[in-house]
Amino acid sequence: MEMKSFKVGHGELAFEAGGEKRDHYTGVCYIIQPPGNGNSWIIDLHPGSDLVVSNAYFTLPYPVTFQYNTQQHFLWLCFFESGDVTIVEKGKKARRLQGGVIYALVSQGRPFKMIINNTDRILYTSILITNDRIVRYFQERAEDEPFVLMDALNWESQQYNTPELAMAFEQMKYAIRRAIAPPMYFEGKVLEILGLIRCNVKHEGYCKKHTEKKMQTRLTYQNKKYIWQVKAALDENILNPPTIEQLAIIAEMGTTRLRQRFKGLYQVTIAEYIRREKMKYALQLLGNDDMSINNIATTLGYKSASQFTAAFQRIHSVTPSHFRKSLGI
Repeated sequence: MEMKSFKVGHGELAFEAGGEKRDHYTGVCYIIQPPGNGNSWIIDLHPGSDLVVSNAYFTLPYPVTFQYNTQQHFLWLCFFESGDVTIVEKGKKARRLQGGVIYALVSQGRPFKMIINNTDRILYTSILITNDRIVRYFQERAEDEPFVLMDALNWESQQYNTPELAMAFEQMKYAIRRAIAPPMYFEGKVLEILGLIRCNVKHEGYCKKHTEKKMQTRLTYQNKKYIWQVKAALDENILNPPTIEQLAIIAEMGTTRLRQRFKGLYQVTIAEYIRREKMKYALQLLGNDDMSINNIATTLGYKSASQFTAAFQRIHSVTPSHFRKSLGI
């Protein structure tokens, strides 16, 4: 499968996955029927000529290799959040995309491939902008230094992986989904993103403060809202909590990123949080003299009383038996 026209955007990919095309403000939304796991879509908006902004949130029914064969020279900027995607460019080492990282790809009219597997949900927000559009932007702003597509070949990852840029992509993501912002909003966001990158290129000392590791652990308000929902889902049934895959769907992010965000907010891993909450509940059960320690261990999901005792002692520094004795039971 290949893309020959820049303006088609994700059309071929969506149709390959059985997507149903619908109008979506200044662009289109392709509704994809995934193999489970709820809603699935790819949205392409065209706020102006030679510019496409997209939000992808989908699961493929089978792996797909998508080849870009357009002769146009363009810049692809992508805030990749989750999924199994590999970019293959001729003469370069294949790049498997990592969640929570912004990527920049310069197309000089040569084919490149995107290999998309169906093992994980794909989630990203991206910009496709042609060299002609970039040149026009800066020609109209005579006070700015000239900027052309080839300049992006010299960008380094830390220059476009900062919290400010991640926030700009995140704001654009929700504007694309809700389809309430006018085209000038998206044009402004693209200029903001390019401007931030140029600022980072010019001021190396500033962008060095923001490493990719800090990017992975940063928490926006929207991140916190999703993590609160994850915690609520855990608290609702702490004895039989959702799987990490189910929690990732609630959080709308990959499992690795979810683990990082949860620990960043609560200072404990998801597994540790579940253990601690179970041990709090264990205190209540141990106060009931009708339940044996063996029964309590089974209720809490432990295979044996010894496993439960070890977990309880790690959290409360006493054994269940000693705790019961302290209550006079």
